[in-house]
Amino acid sequence: MGRMTVRFWGTRGSIPTPGRMTEKFGGNTCCVEVRAGDELIVIDAGSGIRELGGLLMEEFGGSPITASLLLTHLHWDHIQGFPFFSPAYQAGNSLVCYGEERPNGGIRELLGGQMQGDYFPVPISAMHAQLEFRTTSDAFRVGQATVRTCRLPHPGGSLGYRVETRQSVLVFATDCELDQVAENADQIEDDHRASRRYSADLLRFFRGADLLVIDCQYLDEEYRHRQGWGHNSVTTVVDLCAQVLPHMVALFHHDPQHHDDTVSAMVTETARRLEERGVRDMLVFAAREGLMVEVKKPRPPVRVHAPAVSNK
Repeated sequence: MGRMTVRFWGTRGSIPTPGRMTEKFGGNTCCVEVRAGDELIVIDAGSGIRELGGLLMEEFGGSPITASLLLTHLHWDHIQGFPFFSPAYQAGNSLVCYGEERPNGGIRELLGGQMQGDYFPVPISAMHAQLEFRTTSDAFRVGQATVRTCRLPHPGGSLGYRVETRQSVLVFATDCELDQVAENADQIEDDHRASRRYSADLLRFFRGADLLVIDCQYLDEEYRHRQGWGHNSVTTVVDLCAQVLPHMVALFHHDPQHHDDTVSAMVTETARRLEERGVRDMLVFAAREGLMVEVKKPRPPVRVHAPAVSNK
């Protein structure tokens, strides 16, 4: 299998936030494109999936498009772009949608629910591509890639996805509040910067990632007033990364109230605090719309040594 790449199409959480103050990192809600060799995988169908769909139609130029859509959960910011995914309306295309069964129905029923006449003018039956809906399991195959799942702490539940090929490992873990499942939750509630203890299974899911895309919605001071809302703080992300040591970490699910300068400051703070803990080889960045990343250990920057200047 060839290389794995990730391209971000929507990086924002909760609600789209267009405007000049979010133009650097983007205002569309969650959508990520993964190319694993010849396999096309899309994670989540927030508003960012609309632009992805248009460019796929251009890329394939009328040839059939085959894609797999992995849904972390069905909160609106993760599915609101689904009715605007143009490849789903073209006969000959194929889209397999993966997600968890919900108390109120299966994936098809719930995705189609937001396309009922009271909410949207076009029903899901107008999608003429071959649509298939599958319930996720602990591990399954998508082409030559192995996909593993992990239930994450979030109101209503959320799935993390670990996509593995022979060469690369991507871990995608948005919409999670990992403090909620720390084994020493009482201790970290009293001291937010205390080291968290997680189960061996949770750490195993995260370890060995070339790229970790992780929910980092809140500044520490914000998190104090938003506990239970289902998202991580900077401290939580620093603590997790120091334990599982991904080669690269992309901060994701940017808060709708955070302007670009706040997101940039969160990256700087995360990297600084990781270095304080002795982690110096990890590449930390914020997910940004349009950014494409190859999923592999990054090469260290080239160090250029200027020759000594002679006074003779």
